[in-house]
Amino acid sequence: MMSRLATLGRINIPDWAFYPSAAALAGLMIALALVMQPRNAGASVSERELVFQGAALTDLVNGPGTSVRFDPGHSDGPVTRASSAASFEMAGNMSAGVAAFVPDAFETRISGRRVRVEFEVRASGTNGPDTVQIAYFTTGYGDSGWRERPISPQYSTISFEWDAPVHQGQEFNEAVGIWPDPQGENREILIRRIRVFILPDNS
Repeated sequence: MMSRLATLGRINIPDWAFYPSAAALAGLMIALALVMQPRNAGASVSERELVFQGAALTDLVNGPGTSVRFDPGHSDGPVTRASSAASFEMAGNMSAGVAAFVPDAFETRISGRRVRVEFEVRASGTNGPDTVQIAYFTTGYGDSGWRERPISPQYSTISFEWDAPVHQGQEFNEAVGIWPDPQGENREILIRRIRVFILPDNS
């Protein structure tokens, strides 16, 4: 009997072949999304800190399943509006979400260091999402992995700390990403600031 997948015009792949193929495809899609985007030009960079704020938020780009729009005239000050039409469960492993690209010089500074990644963010309106996912992507030598964090209609700074792997000469294309609505219901969040900070060695 013809399977239901076949009647939908889809290929019925055995589990032993599907999962490795899906993982490989997900990695390729993330790498391509990062490589094909323009490099940022507006971030504030110091010896220990990288900040996207104000006009620099125009540098944020959307990966598959998400959308992003810079709003310089918002009453909160310049913000980026972000949402997702795809759920995190369905597309989170195939996209870097809404991402800010890290300048090459800062990438070399975090090599082998412990860093803190921060987003100042809030849900837009009372029906916005109550959680987001945030991550740091190295595209080749060890991502942070997605971290779920709660948000509310009031601004808060959500963060995680992470031991960045040692950079071994791989091509630069690192990014900080956020998945705006894990349920994929196009509920909007407002991003006011993104910060990556290199922690002291004795922290």
